[in-house]
Amino acid sequence: MESKFYQWWKNHRRFVIYGFFLSIFAFYLRTPFDEDLKVKDTCAKLNSSYQITGDEAMKKLNLKEIKNYNNRELANYYCERYLGIR
Repeated sequence: MESKFYQWWKNHRRFVIYGFFLSIFAFYLRTPFDEDLKVKDTCAKLNSSYQITGDEAMKKLNLKEIKNYNNRELANYYCERYLGIR
């Protein structure tokens, strides 16, 4: 005597397994783009109307502070190089 769940699994297992692996593959592909979008968003906020400060940008971009330099200038320099502006 087979249970209803077993019968359902027997009929749908290929669809469920393909869907599972497809979702894992989609997550694998999306991960590098998330980091890129995070950097672009931070750079856009930094350069448009001073939405975030230089200190916040340094933290979000994981940059180290350098003596005798303004954090905003360092973050802007990083953004320009990352985006290929100069």
